[in-house]
Parts: sequence; structure tokens; C-alpha cells
Amino acid sequence: MQLQTSLLHLTYLVTLASAHFELIQPRSRGADYDRLTEFPCGSLPVSSQRTRVSLTDPELNIALRMGHDHSAVQVLLALGSDPGTNFNITVVPTFAQVGLGDFCLEDVDLTEEMLGTRLTEGLEATLQVVTNGDPSGGLYNCADIVFTARASDDNDDSCRNGTGVIAKPFPASAGRINANESTPNGERQGGSGGGGGGGGSGGGSEGGQGGDQGGEGNAAASLQGAAWGVLGAAVLAAGALL
Repeated sequence: MQLQTSLLHLTYLVTLASAHFELIQPRSRGADYDRLTEFPCGSLPVSSQRTRVSLTDPELNIALRMGHDHSAVQVLLALGSDPGTNFNITVVPTFAQVGLGDFCLEDVDLTEEMLGTRLTEGLEATLQVVTNGDPSGGLYNCADIVFTARASDDNDDSCRNGTGVIAKPFPASAGRINANESTPNGERQGGSGGGGGGGGSGGGSEGGQGGDQGGEGNAAASLQGAAWGVLGAAVLAAGALL
């Protein structure tokens, strides 16, 4: 029985690793694991099934399932029904995630102040979760959302952290490097070190993208909900004072 359990666990880990990472919540466009390297959304088109985000309480949980034990992660957003590559709003700046399995960013802020635009009934947008690639470039998963006065689709039960799964903030300069240009340690891919990932967007599997607004507040709130501990909170708080 013990051998059988070990084999099942090993099979789970192999399957998870081959998937790179999954976006569980909000509902992703889908998953073509062989094409996750394709910017901006892993080759997948806009979904007709959009996750509803409440206009009165515009926030959501982001649930991921990580297939690499150390990743740089970033959350971006593009406004519009079919925004193409225009992911120019930083929702959560690049940070380090450690551990295999379930990972949760709680209560991610999508308010007007964060997004820099007025939220109206039926406003559509796309959320993009980016991690660094293996060994280079990026991996991409997207979820299409709609802001509405109707009840949110958010499901708290699916957002949780697995055993030993934590998040750690990068120093401010490393947090400005887009995840698809970063190593898991916060260095620029290619070994050139720190610097900032500017705004704008780009295509291809290593397309540079990244927002020029928002993000800092979500870095504190979301990472504190991602089981990254007192030390990480102290580091982030110190950085906010600079």
C-alpha cells in the first residue's frame, strides 16, 4: 500500500511538472501545455465564459497550480473584449513563488484606483498570469472577466496554498522586471541583473510586456494572503517606505 501511494504521488508530480503551471481560478481560457510559451495567452482565443467580478466589491482570488518548485510570477490585465497583446496594467508586480502544487493570491484588487479607469456594467477585460519560462522566456495563462453588478463567480474554496508553498517579494528593482524576462531569483534573464521592465507590450514567446500603473497595493495585500510569512511582510513594508 505504501509503495502504491508513493507511485501515485510520483505520477502526480510528473504530471504537474509537465504542465508548467495551471490557472484554476478565475476560469482560464483553457490549457494547451505544449504552447504555454506563446504570448500572450498560450495560443488560446478569447473565451465566451467570462468570470464575473462585482462592481461593488471588485476583487478576486487567483488560484494557481504550480509545476515548477521556484518561479517568478506576475499578474497583468488588459481592458477590452479582445485586447490582443495590450496587457499594460500591472495587477501584481513580479514576485518569487516557491513550492509545487496549489498556490493562492487572495483578494486581488481590481478597483478603479488600481486599474486607472472607470468601472461600468459589462466592462470586459482579460487577466494574464505570467511566469518565467524553463529555461528562458515566459509561460502564459489568461482568464477573461466581466465587471457586473450581479453576484461574483469567485469561489473561495478553490483558492488555497499547498504544504510548503510560499511567496516572497523581490527587491523593488527586481519586481519591475517582467516575469517573462526574469529568473526565479529576480535577476534579468541572460545574467544582466536588476533593472526595470517598462510599459508597453510585445509578442512572441518571449514578448516583453508589463504595465505602467497600479500593482503596488496588490503586492502587499495578495502576498500577505499567500503564506509568505512575517519576514516577507517586513521586507515588503520596508520597501514601501523607500
